[in-house]
Amino acid sequence: MSKIYKNGAFHEEDWIRVASEEPVPASGNVLVPLARYLAEAESLSGSDASIAVLVSPGDNVEDIVAHLDKLALVAVDFPKFSDGRGFSSARVLREEFGYKGDIRAVGFYILDQIPLLRRCGVSSFEIVKPEVLAALEKGEWPEVTRYLQPVGAVEEAPAGTRPWARLSLRSSTAEAAE
Repeated sequence: MSKIYKNGAFHEEDWIRVASEEPVPASGNVLVPLARYLAEAESLSGSDASIAVLVSPGDNVEDIVAHLDKLALVAVDFPKFSDGRGFSSARVLREEFGYKGDIRAVGFYILDQIPLLRRCGVSSFEIVKPEVLAALEKGEWPEVTRYLQPVGAVEEAPAGTRPWARLSLRSSTAEAAE
């Protein structure tokens, strides 16, 4: 089973990932690819299973806007750490579409990306890389205090005279206390 990191704690995965051709269990928490969900939305919604969607790079999250209120989880896949399209998917879901449910990063991101994923609206993380698991278990958290792009998902303050430069409110209150 995969480890899930959410709200500073580890949890066991309770979603069953079902491929496009596999049968969907009649009950439980089921994660299906976006294309399958769109093709079978009516029948999936009528089952006793809780349905979640896996968004892959290249998928258009706009396709599920009408279904977001039925989804407790949207998982965003990172097939390799250098593929940043998942950042955009998470941010669009949170900021443009106002999705309130869990957005989970799955796949092969690295520890340094976790704070940036949180800024984009990701609220939980499937941990598959042993080095990320070990670092989080030791309490390591790579804090980023200055950003060059504002987002609406976190509280931040302008940093200097550049309108795009941002300062984490967490770091600005720490600096003010010194």
